[in-house]
Amino acid sequence: MSLKDVHVNIEVKQEERFVMNTVITRSQSKVLLSLLSLSLALRLGWVLLVDPEPVLIGGDGPFYLHLSEQLVQGRGLSYHDQPVAVVGPTYPLYLAAFRSLVGPDHAVLAARVGQAVIGSLMVVIIFGVGRRWAGTRVGLCAGGLLAVDLRFIAEAGSISTEMMLSSLLVLCLWVYLEAHEKQTTGLWFLVGMSLGVATLTRAVVQILPAVLLLHLWRLCPGRQIWRRGGFILLGFAVVICPWMVRNWYVFGQIKIAQGGAAHFWMGARGDGKAIGYKEMMEQVEPIRIGAGGIDRFNYVGSALEAVMDKPIIYINLRLRRLVEAYAQPYGTVAVGDVFGSRSLKTAMSMINPHDLRDLLSLPEFWTKLWIYLMHYGSIIFSLIYVSTNRRKWRHWLLLSIVIAYFSGVYSVLTIIPRYLFPIMPLFLLLASALIVDYIPRIAKVRV
Repeated sequence: MSLKDVHVNIEVKQEERFVMNTVITRSQSKVLLSLLSLSLALRLGWVLLVDPEPVLIGGDGPFYLHLSEQLVQGRGLSYHDQPVAVVGPTYPLYLAAFRSLVGPDHAVLAARVGQAVIGSLMVVIIFGVGRRWAGTRVGLCAGGLLAVDLRFIAEAGSISTEMMLSSLLVLCLWVYLEAHEKQTTGLWFLVGMSLGVATLTRAVVQILPAVLLLHLWRLCPGRQIWRRGGFILLGFAVVICPWMVRNWYVFGQIKIAQGGAAHFWMGARGDGKAIGYKEMMEQVEPIRIGAGGIDRFNYVGSALEAVMDKPIIYINLRLRRLVEAYAQPYGTVAVGDVFGSRSLKTAMSMINPHDLRDLLSLPEFWTKLWIYLMHYGSIIFSLIYVSTNRRKWRHWLLLSIVIAYFSGVYSVLTIIPRYLFPIMPLFLLLASALIVDYIPRIAKVRV
């Protein structure tokens, strides 16, 4: 037998082993159904019983509700009758649909219940991603972790884009992996369409098609990339172009979203954090370049001057903000509004042995500890998995480049933990791969 035949046999056996790993048995189907039921029960329990009347003062909630009201009244996507493009139409349309169906008095509750359903379906979606990526057991493990992750349970009750964007992001990856497996034109087109809907949910996704094309280029030989990549871009354009035409008609420029330049400007000055609208309007007057329109301020030029003036300080600032965003789990504030706002880190730093019992009796201690364990555990496990499988980098490349993309884009803009929340399911997937990989090894260890 020649060396070539040996390599062919090895590849065939590896393919057969992967196919066996992706087969769903009857018992595994029951486990998935149980996880779906558990996920739905936990999220509906949060929305209907634990936090039935969320605080919607300030933040994005009232803003999105106002946009949905404008849509229902036929005024288009506008804020106090002024057209806007700082957000895409997906989430306002979602809220507007419930406002039309059940009326304004019940729209918030209906939307939150809808998000509980979406969050539950994400368990199935992440299972699909894990199954296609690393096998059925990884998919079930990731689905189980997501089902009981308090960050995602609590987020189902928030009026914001996080839950929808998280679901759409993993859906994009699932369709992308299915397209690789089945090699059908319709699935490649659907990849682009799903990326388009995600982009109209939050504009940060708009360059992700290019990132997936880069990944496709690493995997596809010869001319195949042009056909597959072409259908991805075509599907993306079908969804995005009508919105871009609207922005050209309304604002005079073809853009997917406004606001990116302003965040770049805020991230390059001072402490690199976002500031309020009133304070911002006071500080941008010196860089005004026009009497109106979306480019009335020289955000980019002013930011570049600050970067070029002190590049090392700028890099250190953005890295510090990125680390801070990863260091603080998202969801502790929502949990604190329900169970108690006492900071877990502050409480632990001030604790003494006599107060330990009082600390353990606080409901916010256990709920926030739950979030911290899921957040840091998934990130640490992901890093371990990547480092121990560095020679198999093609295997984890897809999830890693999406994580790197979101982290990189926000590292040059203003960044907070909420912006990184949509990529947290990808850490759960990587962590699940490590868990599934090492549990059999642990079981074989002789005591």
